[in-house]
Amino acid sequence: MKVDFKTLGGGIVLVAAIPLLMLWQSGNTSKGTGPGKSKYIEYHRVSELTSHLYNGNTQALHMFCVHTLGRRKNPRYTATWIEDVAARCGECSDVHLARAWLFGFLRDANSMQMEFDAARRSARDEAELARVNSMIDRVMR
Repeated sequence: MKVDFKTLGGGIVLVAAIPLLMLWQSGNTSKGTGPGKSKYIEYHRVSELTSHLYNGNTQALHMFCVHTLGRRKNPRYTATWIEDVAARCGECSDVHLARAWLFGFLRDANSMQMEFDAARRSARDEAELARVNSMIDRVMR
């Protein structure tokens, strides 16, 4: 039986390197390796939220704005999705609330207050009005 010692030695080195590479990676403090901070997870969250928005779930606008304005700080992308949802689903209270969050991010207090008032006016029933007022109260504290 012939044994290629060069290949065998290379295989042993590679197998021995795996624990060392894992130890090095666990000590790596870059932003992409911490728990819950990988780019894949962030892109997956945005993808899930945009699929909800595309399917007409306007209540997903709140979480979308929290994510894109709070973590990603991307007002242009947020504004584009708000206007797309408004065009497809109409000017509902969730659209007005999302615009209010956007104006709050842009530090435009007058426009934000106008959108809060529009959100209250466009509520379909008392339950939705209570939900809108609750969300506004959380922001205004």
